[in-house]
Amino acid sequence: MKKLVILFVIIWVSSVLHAYELNRLIDSPTAGILQKGESEISAKIYKNNGLLIGAKVGLFPRFMFGVNYGAEQIVGNEEPIWHERVEFNAKLRLMDESFTYPAVAIGYDSQGHGNYIDEADSIKKINNTITSEPQKIKRYDIKSKGVYLVASKNWSFFGNFGTHLGINKTLESDDKDLNVFLGIDKTLGNILVLNCEYDFAWNDNEEVFLEQIEENYYQEVEIEGRGYLNSSLDIHFTEYLILKISFFDILHNNKVNASGSDRTLTLLYSMTF
Repeated sequence: MKKLVILFVIIWVSSVLHAYELNRLIDSPTAGILQKGESEISAKIYKNNGLLIGAKVGLFPRFMFGVNYGAEQIVGNEEPIWHERVEFNAKLRLMDESFTYPAVAIGYDSQGHGNYIDEADSIKKINNTITSEPQKIKRYDIKSKGVYLVASKNWSFFGNFGTHLGINKTLESDDKDLNVFLGIDKTLGNILVLNCEYDFAWNDNEEVFLEQIEENYYQEVEIEGRGYLNSSLDIHFTEYLILKISFFDILHNNKVNASGSDRTLTLLYSMTF
C-alpha cells in the first residue's frame, strides 16, 4: 500500500501543468508571451490597501502589450491616493525556445512595485547630509524594469522547471545603471507553481532619502544594497483562473518595508478572443 501511495505521489508531482506559459514570474518578466488573441486581466492587492489593475493582450504572434493603473488606500475611510499616470508594458519575442536554445524576448515595463514616490515629496540625503536642493526622485519602492532583455529555458524535471535570466535599464530617476535579474519556476503537480526571483538591484545602490509624510515630517528610507529577493506560490484553480500569493523584498533591502516583506495577493484571469 505504501508503495502505491509513493507511486501516486511521484506521478502527481511529475505531471505537467496544463498549457500555460508564464509571461512573468513575480516582479520580473520572462521570455514567455501571450499569443495572438490571448489576453490576461490581473488585480493585485498590496500594502497600504493598494490595488493595481492590469490588462495584457497578445496583438501579434510574437508581440504583447499591456497597461496598469491603481491606487493606495482603496479600502477604509481614507481618501484614495490615485496613481498619477497609467503604466505601460510591451514585449517582443525575438527567438522561440528550442531543445538547445532558450527563448529570448525584448521588452519595456514602466510598472514598479509598491508606493510611488514623487519628486515633490522627497529630498535626498547623501553621507548623512541633506542636500541643499530637493532631488528629482521619482520611483517605486521597487523600481520598474524599464527596458529589458530576457532569456527563458524550460526543463522536464518532475514536471516543468523553468529558468530565466535578464538584464534591464530602468528609466526611473536617480541611479539608472544596468541591472541583472534571474529567477526560476517549478510546477508542483497540476495545480501549484512555485516561483522565486532575485534582482541584483545594481540600479538601486545604497542610499538614504527622506520621504515627506506630513508638513515638516519626513520618513527616512534606506536602501541596504542587498538586492530584492521575491517568491510566490501560484494556485491554478482552472486553466484560466490563477491566485498568486507573493512575498516581496524578503531580504528587507528597502527599509520602507519596516515590518519585513510585503505580502501581496494577485488574481489572474486569462481568456481568448
